[in-house]
Amino acid sequence: MKEVFFSDYLRKRARKSVVVCVAWAGIALTLLLAGIATGIAVILASGAVAVVVSLFVAARRGPIYTAYRCGIRGEQVLRIHLLSSGLGDDHTAYYNLPLNGNGKASDIDCILVGPSGLFVFETKHHHGLILYRNGTWARIKAGRRGTLYWGQLGNPSGQLYCNIRRLKELLGKTDGLWFNGAVVFTNPRVILDVEGLRWVKAVAVNDLKQILSKRTVLSAEQIDRINARLSAFVK
Repeated sequence: MKEVFFSDYLRKRARKSVVVCVAWAGIALTLLLAGIATGIAVILASGAVAVVVSLFVAARRGPIYTAYRCGIRGEQVLRIHLLSSGLGDDHTAYYNLPLNGNGKASDIDCILVGPSGLFVFETKHHHGLILYRNGTWARIKAGRRGTLYWGQLGNPSGQLYCNIRRLKELLGKTDGLWFNGAVVFTNPRVILDVEGLRWVKAVAVNDLKQILSKRTVLSAEQIDRINARLSAFVK
């Protein structure tokens, strides 16, 4: 299997969170040391305020950083499974195709192109029980003491639908090409209970081979056309 890497979106976002936290901590430390050295009350007070602000920033940015790190881990797990799935060089995996829309930057985690079809994957590294009913996603996980509580999940299938729609726009004329969409849950501690999901699928990463059908559904001409279009976005 060939691989193409477009961007480093998640790592850049994670680094940005760290930089912001470190910058505020540095400001607070500098003001405090300057205040202690000079004995000027105004500088000491400013340092105290900066400490409070830095703690607030850390409290806000910490969970964001953790989420990005989980996203990075999920993409790594998906890549490992694709590499071990036995796909030949007639398949190409594209990672992190950047997207921009409605003033927001995002990316498509993985696009796989080959004789078995065109696949669009959205990875999630959540653990716990994942439920989907009547258009709503929910997540139940256990705390450190075994207490069950609702966790944040969002709408991964909605995100995937949006990514597929925008990918169709980028590819242009697709001649009725079918886009196989799947939300891939990569955490080994995940349990899926998904019913009624339309147009796309949700699978644990260990079941990914069920998605990758071995029957030929794309011609060599179609594959070359898609690969040429996607390769045009490589910087």
